[in-house]
Amino acid sequence: MLKKIACAFLVWSASGLTLAHPGIHEQVDVLNEQLKKQPTYQMYAQRAHLNFEGGHIDLALKDLNTAAKMGPKAPLLFEYGNIALVKGEYAKALKYFNQFIQFNNKYPEVYQARAKALQKMGRTREAIQDIKHSFQLQQAPHPGLYIEAANLIYSQKTSHLQPAIDLLDEGIARLGVQGQLQERAIDLLLENKQSAMAAERMLRLGNERNHNVFWRSDYAALLLKTGRQNDAQNEFTRALQETKGMDSAAVSELKVKISQQLAQFK
Repeated sequence: MLKKIACAFLVWSASGLTLAHPGIHEQVDVLNEQLKKQPTYQMYAQRAHLNFEGGHIDLALKDLNTAAKMGPKAPLLFEYGNIALVKGEYAKALKYFNQFIQFNNKYPEVYQARAKALQKMGRTREAIQDIKHSFQLQQAPHPGLYIEAANLIYSQKTSHLQPAIDLLDEGIARLGVQGQLQERAIDLLLENKQSAMAAERMLRLGNERNHNVFWRSDYAALLLKTGRQNDAQNEFTRALQETKGMDSAAVSELKVKISQQLAQFK
């Protein structure tokens, strides 16, 4: 019975992570009415999650405590950990996440959350291990998760640059696309003044994007940032020429942007 409750709560909780905030209020209102008629463990657990997502931490904690009195606490430990994490109580969050993992060690989100607590406590190596383990539990992690993980690893420390880049490359290899992952790697390299490597990655990204005008404009901007003004001017000029015959709103906006850049070379 405990496992069934846990599975139902976890499926609901995972889907709830993508809810838009306007929808949260309506769902809370529905639960409020239902709780007046026949309060249940599941309803309090659901409302706790919605309140947490809506930023009402104290209300979420109150609902969790009520649910814990009505049924098993184990499925609620992940949410308890998230609340402690938001409140900056990292040791307490770590304790909750560890306890939840003893109950269910197949839930990738708990490893991502525990990684945040570990990183805040200065335990970066363990945080990286948790992040990588969370990806192993998912068939196709969202690219944004790799970026979030890379940011967590990097945390503005030069010594963590390569592990962050390696993780982004792992995502590129696994998902078969570059896109945002390559863009983040380029940003990190530029931030650390590794312009040659950044430019090389931008060229790889160009192959995926068929060297379209938007990519070419971005490439020119990168060249400009790295001091290659003549090359940047040539790429901006070529990009502007390639926009001829294109009349979408996005291209029109790009033309204005490129023209402004070219005016600065005069």
